[in-house]
Amino acid sequence: MRPGIIGFILGMALVVLAFLVVRQRVIRDVQPDVFFQFNTSVFNGPEFPTGGFESGRMVHRFMFPARFTIKFYNAQYQEVTRAEKPGRYGAVVRINFLGGPEKLRFITLYRAPGKIFWGQAAWPMSVQFPDGGVDPAVLRAQQAEIGGVLKSGFVDSHDNVSTKIAILLAGLSETAPGDPPADWHTNVTARDNDWWYGLRQRLGLAESYHRIVELPRDYDADPAKRWPLVLYMIGRGEFGTDLNLARQSALCRKVGDGVQPIPAILVAPQPPYDEEWNMRVLSDLLDEMCAKYRVDPDRIYVTGGYGSWEVAIAYPDRIAAILTILCLSNPADAARLKDVPIWAFHDNSNAHIPVNLTTDMINAIRKAGGHPHMTITDGTHDLWEIPYATDAPLTWLFAQKRGQPEIVTPGVPST
Repeated sequence: MRPGIIGFILGMALVVLAFLVVRQRVIRDVQPDVFFQFNTSVFNGPEFPTGGFESGRMVHRFMFPARFTIKFYNAQYQEVTRAEKPGRYGAVVRINFLGGPEKLRFITLYRAPGKIFWGQAAWPMSVQFPDGGVDPAVLRAQQAEIGGVLKSGFVDSHDNVSTKIAILLAGLSETAPGDPPADWHTNVTARDNDWWYGLRQRLGLAESYHRIVELPRDYDADPAKRWPLVLYMIGRGEFGTDLNLARQSALCRKVGDGVQPIPAILVAPQPPYDEEWNMRVLSDLLDEMCAKYRVDPDRIYVTGGYGSWEVAIAYPDRIAAILTILCLSNPADAARLKDVPIWAFHDNSNAHIPVNLTTDMINAIRKAGGHPHMTITDGTHDLWEIPYATDAPLTWLFAQKRGQPEIVTPGVPST
């Protein structure tokens, strides 16, 4: 064979090899951000909507042969091929990339009992729902929640409806006319999380958060010793699939860098960036940690963002104390927290989460018979650093035991 031909063949082989290497890197780097979407999430006939990759051209150019399969489930968790009745449906989308792991997407759909012309919708929305949809009394009672979802926008130029509205309509259709206005653990998002939790359990796809686990330095010194566990609820900005984001959050960074070691097992879960905290998934995580490590069940603490309130409200009998930053919880839940030691921090200049959300919650707990503590700062550059900047808050936290009267340690503000 002539040298020129050999050189040409080798050159082409190098080009193909370089292309494959580049494609594998693109798959690795881009795959977490590639999603599947339906052309609409609210439909009105028995046929399910169709869909594809959000970045279809990019996927087919760099990741071919990327493939997806879809299975649909009705509200009773039965696999179906048609939407025979109006109501909630779920689509489980399996995405397979060349050279990459399988990715799952869980998408809520809603079959309306008739065509809804969203682009021309008038208020009140009850006039847009044919018989068999959402009860008008539910629409009247749940105005605050409906308004909150509508503020984010939900219709594109083709009158296609986002998943947010499918979740809203599915939750409203499952709400009874006599139900009170929704709060965080009864709203449509909570209903949607619970429904998907049930389906994933049945399919063997139980959700499990990415997590950071930091053990005390001398964890192995005494095999009989049981340790406190700190569940650290990272902020919304650290949600996603990259644990390095979570590692930058205040307590994770201090413990991980050895700047502020704590006498406890630190667990920092990380939900997907497009989801909210799921209390049942967190309960499973605590069960897993207690089974895997030597955890003292009477010394499980929660600290961090608004999720710490949610955990304490959901499982007040499981938590020894909470050291919390900011508050988005409902004062109607205050009675559930009256026996839980609480120290709450907030900054008076926070423009996104008003300080009254924390003060209202603290006052409601006090009115219910509790004795929470509160620290309000003014103009703090990074509120997340404050609870861990001195020894007093963590010293107070580790002094508490589940089911025992609160121990007030030095530096704790009066109630």
